[in-house]
Amino acid sequence: MTQIRLNKTPELEEVLTYLRNKYRLLSEAEIIKVALAEKYAKEVRIPLVDEETEKLIAQGLDDIKNGRYTEIKTDEELDAYLKSL
Repeated sequence: MTQIRLNKTPELEEVLTYLRNKYRLLSEAEIIKVALAEKYAKEVRIPLVDEETEKLIAQGLDDIKNGRYTEIKTDEELDAYLKSL
């Protein structure tokens, strides 16, 4: 197993103090592992779209499910529809 050495700066000590209160049963090494795992999980799960776009997509899917849509098959129909907006 590889070891990592950290210098305890005042900033790191402040973070560790906070996390020791949150994870009382864990050692400092285990706390750092948990914090890194949480950070990684948060970064990896970046949403593809923002919350507002997610709502618009959900509304669009609901509209399709309930038959509230305009069927467009040709370029002419598309042009006419866009001009009507």
